[in-house]
This record gives sequence, structure tokens and C-alpha cells, in this order.
Amino acid sequence: MPSLASRSLVIAAVVAASAACASAGRSIPPPRPATADEMAQLWMEPADLAERDLFAGPWGLDPAPDPAASYTFVAKKKQGFRTGFSPGYTVRGPGNVEWSAKQGPEAQAEVTASRLVWALGFHQPPSYFLEKWTLAGGDRPGPQTRARFRPGIKGLHNAGQWGWESNPFMGTPPLRGLLVMMVMLNNSDLKPPQNIIYDLKRPREGAQRWYVVRDLGHSFGETGKYKADRNDIVAFEKEAFTKGVADGRVKFNWSGFHGNLLAQLTPADVQWTCERLSRLSDRQWQDAFRAGGYEPELAERFIRRFKQKIAEGLALR
Repeated sequence: MPSLASRSLVIAAVVAASAACASAGRSIPPPRPATADEMAQLWMEPADLAERDLFAGPWGLDPAPDPAASYTFVAKKKQGFRTGFSPGYTVRGPGNVEWSAKQGPEAQAEVTASRLVWALGFHQPPSYFLEKWTLAGGDRPGPQTRARFRPGIKGLHNAGQWGWESNPFMGTPPLRGLLVMMVMLNNSDLKPPQNIIYDLKRPREGAQRWYVVRDLGHSFGETGKYKADRNDIVAFEKEAFTKGVADGRVKFNWSGFHGNLLAQLTPADVQWTCERLSRLSDRQWQDAFRAGGYEPELAERFIRRFKQKIAEGLALR
């Protein structure tokens, strides 16, 4: 006959197994729905979508950098896995405005991607493209190559980072649609340091706190975990968008980190994004790429591929 200790162990095992089975059979409750005020911190449906100026962007041209000015060296941007792919500088320009100047292949892509993300109704900081500019001081003063210029704006305070898997918008169509947009851009750099929370001195676009996907330079090339090509039309044209639908979930062509973020996206999520992008006029598409300094012929190739993705997304069932 089993000892008392043996019977106790068996009972404990049965209880534990029963609890595990009950837990496995119980569905995880969905996250609390975001309120309208919370949702506005990430996204607002743009009532003016057809009129949005995708060349000037959400802040207009008043804060844009002067290409004829000289920009004083403040610091050189560090490069590395944790500090960023692109070279660049922190500089100070006319009016004592401090700028982040990003160079390399991400410079064009980031400005244009920012315009398209804003077109969908997601908040974006000001960003502009300069083909040529002049650096005063530093290790390599003088004429500089093309760069994305992002100004420091009074009343727009960087309050830290946010993550795709930890935010007030979990499970909402806009957050899911934003993930689809990252796939369409071929932006596989989805780590939290690329996402910034901004606190605003005054409400703008419906909110006084913004959740922003800010660093969008890893776009218009290929997806990948390490040193994937950016701003490469051949790679962008070549890489597939989706690979069909299985069990109601879209299978994306994706080789970057955080594939788990995409695993639950449905055709409806893809259509949420594609339907809104399909409303953009040819002029708006051209203006978005003109903002990034693209030559018209190259811009047309990027736009053509993007429209192919939109048609593919709308056709998903």
C-alpha cells in the first residue's frame, strides 16, 4: 500500500495537472479597449486625407532647414547595433535650433516613409531632406552629403520609449494596421528604441501625448536582421509582400526580428492599411517621394511597387 507521503505526491501532481489543463483551456482575455482619448495618442482618422500636403509634411515648411545656412558641429553620431546604422551629426543652425542630421541610405527613405505614415493618421515629428549642406567645425567640416534633418521643437519633449508589445493600444485596428505599414515599407527595425513617446506643451492632432514610430530609415529595401539593404529599389521590387493566408492569418514575406508581432495579423488588418493608402492621389505619392529628394523616375518605380502591394492587400481573403 502506498505510503502517506507517496499519496500526497500523487494528489499534488493531479491537482497541478488539473490546474494546467484548466489554464490551457481558458482563453486569454483581450486587452482593455483603448478609450478615444488614448487612441488619439497614437492615431486619428485624417478627415483631410485627400488634402494632406505630403511634400511639406505634418509641420509644414516653416521649420524646414535652410540649405544655404552653415550648421555648427555639436556632436558626431555613434554607430552600432544599439546606437544606429547611419552616420550623422547633432548640429546647431540659425535661430539656435538644434538638429539631428542623419546621413547614408536611410536619409531619403526616412523622410518619405514618415510622410506616408502620417498620411494614414499616425503622428510624426518634423523631418526634412537636404541634398547638400555645410558643416562648420567637427572632424570633417565643409560641404556634406545628403541628410535627413530633424529639428528640436520647443514644446515637443522626448519622454522615453515604447514597445510594440507593451502599450495602451494592444489589439486595436490602428496598431495592427501600423504593423502592416511597417511590412509594406520593408521596415524590419522594430526594436523599442525606434519608438518615442512625446509630451507636447499644447495638444496637437487631438492629443497632448504622442506614441510615435520615429526612426523609419530602414525602409524601401529588404527586410533582414543584420545590415539589410535600405533605400534600394531593386531589393524593394524583388521582395514579396505576402505569401497567402492560412487559418485566417496572413503569411508575410518577412525576415526581420519580431516575426511574432505579425503572426496574428489578418486580411482585415492588411485591408485597413491598404484601403487608406489607396485613397492617396498620384500627386500625393509624388510629393511624398519628392520630400525625400527622389528623382522622378526612381520615385515612380517605388510608387509602382507600393501600389502593387496595395492591390495585393486589398485582394486578400
